[in-house]
Amino acid sequence: MTEQQINYSKIDEVSEAGICLFKCMMRLEFAVKEAGYVRRGSRNAAEIDWDEYARNRLGPGFWRQVQGAEEIKPLIQTPPKKQIVDDNGSLDWRNAGEVTCVQELIGAVRRVRNNLFHGGKSGDPDAERNDELFAASLCVIELILKKDDRVRTIFTGEY
Repeated sequence: MTEQQINYSKIDEVSEAGICLFKCMMRLEFAVKEAGYVRRGSRNAAEIDWDEYARNRLGPGFWRQVQGAEEIKPLIQTPPKKQIVDDNGSLDWRNAGEVTCVQELIGAVRRVRNNLFHGGKSGDPDAERNDELFAASLCVIELILKKDDRVRTIFTGEY
């Protein structure tokens, strides 16, 4: 039996911005959980309470700040589509409406990451603008870290 070689070239299609976003979201999620924004999920799994974090830690002042940031407008005005399973059991995409609050903004950033990591490569309708969405999401993360000293300290490991 000959050993089959695996072609890994598809993994190189992810841009440096996508890789950076994945790494930053990994640290941000860790930091937000460590800062206490967790809830008990199914089977007692620790889940980030993003809505509570966005509402109580970031708040409307953060929303007003990011609305004026030119780099974030693509994420606000035309957020990434959401991958769904249609009535026939097939993968499909659903448009997301314009972002109107900080909770929805955090949801859009998470969707960019989810589409990158969880199979958004199956006919990705946002492929031509992924780098723009990665950059907008990274900008949001940077603004979060500048606003929230506690999360920034955990994120950077500078306890």
